[in-house]
Amino acid sequence: MDLKVKIRTMVETTSDLPAMPQIWLKIREMTQHLNISAPSIAKEILKDQGMTTRILKIANSATYAGYNQKITTVTNAIVLLGFNEVRNVVVGYAVYEMLKKLKKNKQFNFKEFWLHSLAAAVAARMLAENVQYKNIEEAFVAGLLHDVGKLAISQLMPKEYDKVLVHNLCSQENINREEEILHVNHQEIGEWVAKRWHFPEVLILAIRKHHRSELNGRQKSRYRIIDIVAVANEMAHLIFSKESGNRNKAALDCQANALSLLSISKERWSHIVRNMAANVRKQIREYNLNESDIEALLRTLEDDETENLQNEKLYQEMNQELQEKVQELSVLNNFSTALLEVESLAEVQNLLLENIFRGVAFSRILLFTPVKKNQLQPVAGFGADAEDIVENASLKISQGGAIIRCFTERQLVNVLNAGSPLFKDMVSQQELNLLRCPAFACIPLFVKDKSLGAIVVDNHVSAEPVQDQRLDTVVTFCNQASLVLKRLA
Repeated sequence: MDLKVKIRTMVETTSDLPAMPQIWLKIREMTQHLNISAPSIAKEILKDQGMTTRILKIANSATYAGYNQKITTVTNAIVLLGFNEVRNVVVGYAVYEMLKKLKKNKQFNFKEFWLHSLAAAVAARMLAENVQYKNIEEAFVAGLLHDVGKLAISQLMPKEYDKVLVHNLCSQENINREEEILHVNHQEIGEWVAKRWHFPEVLILAIRKHHRSELNGRQKSRYRIIDIVAVANEMAHLIFSKESGNRNKAALDCQANALSLLSISKERWSHIVRNMAANVRKQIREYNLNESDIEALLRTLEDDETENLQNEKLYQEMNQELQEKVQELSVLNNFSTALLEVESLAEVQNLLLENIFRGVAFSRILLFTPVKKNQLQPVAGFGADAEDIVENASLKISQGGAIIRCFTERQLVNVLNAGSPLFKDMVSQQELNLLRCPAFACIPLFVKDKSLGAIVVDNHVSAEPVQDQRLDTVVTFCNQASLVLKRLA
């Protein structure tokens, strides 16, 4: 029998691979029915204390619940997350509990394997947040499970797989070695395991193609989850690495892949990688690992950055700043020219918002204007959730807050961290519920002594504070617009 066929038959029939926990099979079946209720699913989840804790923790994360919102029941958590997300949470937790049983092969370092998987999951979640992927937890679970084929084959054919493990190879060399010895690689084996365990199709795809072997260079995949997991896997290797010899080159290659596959800038890539270690540490307690377990393997870019890499990074940052400044000046120049043609307040406002969004690096921009005596309402916007906010939101002036203060007092306000006591009297709960972002800036739009509106900008995806230099650029745009508005008044 061909070795590849033999391995597939083993994966599909052997009792050496444990069955998925009943809670996963039950939740999978229940969530496939349209008429099932959230309380019914909650009843099943409450039977497992670990699963209950996991569901509530995710529902109360900033990604889902927003600022200062507390979810205290599993039923409410399910309503908030949705059935697809609940399935992902359940499968991720269930798989970890099950994979702990697969430790027959003493040569295979399960702890190291799981730490890499956890790092890839953390990276996938951070990448998904940055590219506004529709299902954040799905990306986390896909990262967690991407190498499940390695674990399975190491248990089913330990002697054969030891021949692969004996060499510390890069990803593509590892795949070549697997195919040379086993006539199949861990991606295909992972696909067979995932199908046996009834994983959702999107997870099967991510496992089967996470090295993107079928694609040329930096050609994007049809499925964004594949590219997210591929880049996340590279990031995980950067922070969990025994060898530092080619690490600088690997970092630059990973940067390039993140840019071409996911449109993530080198600046954003660097921010994600440098925060991965801290985010991995936050996760390890959930999976019964001690922080001391990871310190021998955990690396940050600072650990072994050479002078060349530091110089390269400095050059890239300077080049990035220069490109952004050129972009800002180009858009500002075009904006000034276009203003000469406008003939109404609405035209000025729309033109102003569009050019700020194009010229300055924000995730979101909104324009609030008075629609009633005691109310501000967003009338236009670009970026994350802008359309939904414009359609459904309003602010009562009587309830105060940074946006109201900006409008009524014509005063620029930059909220660096709404969770800090320094800002507790400046930001209203209605603003936080509306923006779902604890860091934002408000710029007044006015002519003479008349307030026309307040522009709100933020880095919604990352919740990073608005940089002063970018805020100054927005003020310049507003000043240009004010000159024309004065003429139209």
